[in-house]
Amino acid sequence: MHKPFLILSCLLLSFCAAAIESESLFLDQGWRLQSGAKIDETGETLSLPHMDVNDWYSTDIPKTVLAALVDKGVYPDPYFGQNMKSIPGYQDGSWLVQREDSPFKSSWWYRCEFDLPAAQDAEYYTLHFDGINYKAVIWLNGRKIADKDEVVGMFRRFQFPVTDQLVRGGKNVLAVEIIPPGLLEGKQPRTKQIEATTGWDDHNPQPPDMNMGIWQPVYLRRQGPVTLQHPYVESDLILPALQQASLIVSAWLLNNSDEAIACTVSGRIEGREFVQETALAPSEKKELIFSPADFSVLVVENPRVWWPHPAGNQELYQLELEVSVKGEQSDALKTTFGIRDCSTHVTAEDWRKYQLNGKDILIRGGAWMTQDMLLNLDASRYEALVRYAREANLNMLRSEGFSIRETETFYDLCDRSGVMVTQQLFGRNLPDEALAIACIEDTLLRIRNHPSLVHLLGHDETFPTESLDRAYRELIEKHRIRRSYQPHSGTFNIGTRAKTGGTRTGTRELWTYTGPSHYYWIQKRKFDSAWGFAQSGGIGGVLAARDSIRQMLPANDLWPAEKNESWSFHTVTQGISYFDAVFRAMDRGYGAPKSFDDFCNKLYAMNYNSARGMFEAYSRHKYDALGITTWKYNAAWPAALTWQYVDWYKRPTAAYYGAKKACTPVHALYAHDDQGLYVVNSLYDAQPNLTLHHALYGLHGKKVTERRDTVSVGEDGRVRAAVLDFPEEVGETFFLHLQLEDDHGAPLSNNCYWLSRTPDIPGKSGSGKDGIFYTEPKSTADFTALQSLPEVELDTRVSCADDQLRVEVQNPSEHIAFLAIFAVVDPETALEAAPVYWSDNYITLMPGESRVLQAETKGMKEGAFLRVEGFNISSQEVPLIKEAGV
Repeated sequence: MHKPFLILSCLLLSFCAAAIESESLFLDQGWRLQSGAKIDETGETLSLPHMDVNDWYSTDIPKTVLAALVDKGVYPDPYFGQNMKSIPGYQDGSWLVQREDSPFKSSWWYRCEFDLPAAQDAEYYTLHFDGINYKAVIWLNGRKIADKDEVVGMFRRFQFPVTDQLVRGGKNVLAVEIIPPGLLEGKQPRTKQIEATTGWDDHNPQPPDMNMGIWQPVYLRRQGPVTLQHPYVESDLILPALQQASLIVSAWLLNNSDEAIACTVSGRIEGREFVQETALAPSEKKELIFSPADFSVLVVENPRVWWPHPAGNQELYQLELEVSVKGEQSDALKTTFGIRDCSTHVTAEDWRKYQLNGKDILIRGGAWMTQDMLLNLDASRYEALVRYAREANLNMLRSEGFSIRETETFYDLCDRSGVMVTQQLFGRNLPDEALAIACIEDTLLRIRNHPSLVHLLGHDETFPTESLDRAYRELIEKHRIRRSYQPHSGTFNIGTRAKTGGTRTGTRELWTYTGPSHYYWIQKRKFDSAWGFAQSGGIGGVLAARDSIRQMLPANDLWPAEKNESWSFHTVTQGISYFDAVFRAMDRGYGAPKSFDDFCNKLYAMNYNSARGMFEAYSRHKYDALGITTWKYNAAWPAALTWQYVDWYKRPTAAYYGAKKACTPVHALYAHDDQGLYVVNSLYDAQPNLTLHHALYGLHGKKVTERRDTVSVGEDGRVRAAVLDFPEEVGETFFLHLQLEDDHGAPLSNNCYWLSRTPDIPGKSGSGKDGIFYTEPKSTADFTALQSLPEVELDTRVSCADDQLRVEVQNPSEHIAFLAIFAVVDPETALEAAPVYWSDNYITLMPGESRVLQAETKGMKEGAFLRVEGFNISSQEVPLIKEAGV
C-alpha cells in the first residue's frame, strides 16, 4: 500500500471534491507570476532550481493573471466605480480581439517550486491541470511536458505522466507559460464567442486579460500501475412506485506501465460489494462495467430517491472503487450519486415538459452566471447563491453557455440542496469544432454523476452546426449520459419552438421592464406570457440592494441614476439607456423619484411586484405553462441595475423576495387575468381543508371587505377558490391581503398586493433611432397615490442565539406599512451583512398586524444590529437581544 503524501515545502495537502480520494498533492501555494514580455529566459531555464524570481509577483492558485495583479495592488479594484476602465487593455462593449497595446496580449508565466519524498516501489505520478485559459506550454525540471498545441481550451482537464521527470527526495520546479485568448487576426468578429473560452455576452465588462491564467487546481497524483478514472453510476428506477432501482457502475482503467497487467477492481455502495478481474495491455485505457445482470447486489429494493426541493428529500449514495495489482492497492476513489429518474419530452403543443420520478414538475428557476468576473471562485459565494435558490424554492438553475462549465463545488451544492441544473454546452459555434467536441466530452464525463443535472442545451439562441450537433448527440450516447438534450435554447419567436427543442427565450420588452399582469395575457400575447417553457424570459431593471450600490459606486455618483456614467457602467455593456423603459414605467406608475432612497423604494416595489407576478402566473397556468428559468439569477460583478435576483455581494434583491413569495410550496395568489384567488400546491401531497382569508383595504388602511373560504387542493394541483370584485369604497389604489392556513390553523402563505383600478394593458414597443427601447402601454396601473402613504413606525423586537435571529414585528398604526425591509448591519462597515437567510422580507403589514420572521447568518459580529426601513417605514436601528435559545 502507498503511504499518503507528506505536507512538504510550501504545499498544502487537500482533497478534490468529486473523484480524487487521497493521494493528491495540490500545488496551490507559493507560485510566482510574471509577464513573458519581461522574461528573456526559456522555459527550460525557468523550470530549473535556483532561478531568481524575487521580482516576480507572488500568488496562490487558482488565480487568473488580472486577479493576481489586482490582489497585489498593481491595478485598482476593478469592481468599484469606473476603475476597470483604467486597467490597460480594457475595451468598451463586447469584444473578442485583444488590443495591440494590451499587457495581456503577451504570454504570462506561472512558476512553482516544490519538494517530494524519496521514491517508492511501483509508484506512478501524473500532473493534473483542471483548468487553463487559454493555451499553455508546460515545463517540469527543465523538460517540456506539453506544448501549446496539446494544451488548449478553457473547459478541459489535462493530465500528464511525469514519473520519470520528477526529482524524488529533492526540489522540483514547474513553469507554465500561458498564452491568452483573443490573439485573433483582423477585425472584431461579428459573433459573441469564437474560442473555447469564457465570455460575458452583455452581462458585464470583459476583463482586459480575458480571464487568462490557471483558473482551476493544479495537483500531482500518485498511484500504482493502474489508475481509475471517470466513475459513473447509472440508475434505472421503476416507475411510478419507485420500489426498485437497477444500478450500472462503470469506470475507466488506465495502464500507466509499458507491460501487460492483470488487475482486480472492487466496488462498494453502502455495504453492497462487487468485484471484477480484468487485464490491460501496455498503456491501454478501457472502460470496465458492472451490470446488474452480472452482479445482483446492484439491484436495490426500496431505494432512497433523490428529489428536487421542496418536492422531497435529497438522498445521496457513495460509491467507493479500488483497483489492485498483485494484491496491492494501485488506486482508489470515491464519488457520490443519486437514484432518480428525470425525463423531458416535447408536448403536443411543442413545449418541453419535465418529469421527476414519474411526476410532472413545474420548473421555476433562473439563469446561472459564473459567480465572479475575475474567476475568484469563492466557495462561500457558491454556498450562499445555491442556498438562496433553495430557500426561495427555486428548483432549477440554467448554467449559461457563455460562462464556465461549472465546478464540482457548484454541482455538489446543487445535489445537496435539491436544485436541478440545465447545463448549456456552448454559447455559439466555434470554428475549431474538434476542440469544442473535446471540451464537451470532458465536461460530460465530469458532471454526469450529479443527480442535479437534468437537461443539456446545445447553444444559446442559435443552432450548433450539423456536425457539432451530431457530435454532441453521439457523446451523450457514447458515455450514456441519461439526460435529455436540445440543440437550441429558443428564439424570440415561439413559432420556432418545435425546431429549437420546445423552448423560447424572452423578449426585449420583458428584459427591460414589464408589470405583473403582462404574464397573464395568455389569450392575446402568448408569445411572451406565462405559456409553454421560457429558457430566459424574466423581468429587467432589477435593482441591487441599497448597500450594495453604496459599495460599488462613489458616494457622489449615487444620485441621480439616469445619465450617470458610473451607474451606466454598472448595468449592462449597452449602458443604462438599455433600461430607459424602467425609468419611464416608474414615472408613469409610481411618480418620478426625488432622491436615491425614493428611487430605490419605488423600484423595489416594481421589482417585487413583477417577479412575484411572473412566477405566480406560471403557477396559476400550470401545466399550460411548463416552466421558466428567468433571465437571470445572479451577476458576475457588482451590477446596480440589471436582471439579478441575488447581487454580487451576496445580498438578495426585492425581486428575489417577490419570487420567493410566489414559490411558497402551498400558496394563495391573485390572478390578474380573471380576478380569481387561487391556491397552488407544489407538493406531491394533497392539501385538504385549507382556510383562505382575504381582505381588501383602502389606501390608508381601512378594511373594506373580508371573507374566509375553505378550500382543498390535490397533489401538485391548483384550484380557484374565489373571484373578487372591488367595491367603489376601496378607492383607485388599494390593497389585497391573503392568508392561507392548513387544516390545523398553521400559516402556509401570507401575501399582500397593491392594486389599481386602472389596468395594465400593453401597447406599442420597439427601439427608436437612438437604439433605446421604448414601451407605450395603452394603460398603466396607477400607483402614484402610494407616495401619500403616511409614515409608519413599527414595533420591532429581535432576539438571537448563536447565528439564529427571531424578529417580532407589529404595525401598531391605523395605516399600512408598505414593503418593510429588514437587514442585519455589520457594525464595522455600517452596511448590510451578507449572506443572511430571511424567512421573509420586503413585507407589507396591515394595521395592527403582527409577524414573526426568522433569519440565519454566520459569524455575527459583536455590536451588530437590525436596521428596519422601507417605502413608508420610519428608519430604525434595533439592538439584538441575546438569549439562551430562540
